[in-house]
Amino acid sequence: MTRNSHDNSLKNPDRLGWRLPEWMRLTGTSRPTLWRQVKRGDLKVIYVGRMPIVPRSEAIRLGLIGA
Repeated sequence: MTRNSHDNSLKNPDRLGWRLPEWMRLTGTSRPTLWRQVKRGDLKVIYVGRMPIVPRSEAIRLGLIGA
């Protein structure tokens, strides 16, 4: 994937959520920081089976994308 395809991943209107490695890459967040945010309640994740996903609503709430 090119850099632009990562940037466009946040703007994709059909995207419902991001797996954690992808979210970390898109936001420049490290794994420990991401889990600290989750533990504090600053970032919400949902689980699909055993896989944590950052839902689109969080990207909107954080101002990364428009509604």
